[in-house]
Amino acid sequence: MLNLLVYGVVVAPAARRLAADRHQYGELKKEYAEAVLFQKQKQLFAGLTAGIPAQKDVPLLIKDLVQTARRLNLSVEAINSDIPTPGSGGLTMLTFTFPASGAYADIKRFIYEVETSDRIVGIQDVKLGSEKGRVKLQMKLVTYIRGEREQ
Repeated sequence: MLNLLVYGVVVAPAARRLAADRHQYGELKKEYAEAVLFQKQKQLFAGLTAGIPAQKDVPLLIKDLVQTARRLNLSVEAINSDIPTPGSGGLTMLTFTFPASGAYADIKRFIYEVETSDRIVGIQDVKLGSEKGRVKLQMKLVTYIRGEREQ
């Protein structure tokens, strides 16, 4: 009888509290894991946005592309950019055309260089033609630039 009384007064409530505490512990552990993941993602995103050029850096980006093309024996014509399109989060999308001409192998190497560059530049469109034995490349590139308030 004493065992039943001890079980009813002490053991059963303690077991219920233990189950509730384990459930609460699981919930807190899940929230903590989500918070840690958020902090890691926040740091990664901060690093990504730090790598996005500001508008003042665009001429340097274009100069780097021109130098790469010339290093690969390509002739570069006038580069035209579109009016930047404002985006969310203080980022603006900028597209520009990059016309060049040269040997097909050099064109291929240039495209590869752009695709594997550390710079955040994407190829939106590529058009190839030929003129006087040379391959003409008309490439539309896209990048994002940081807004003025984030500089």
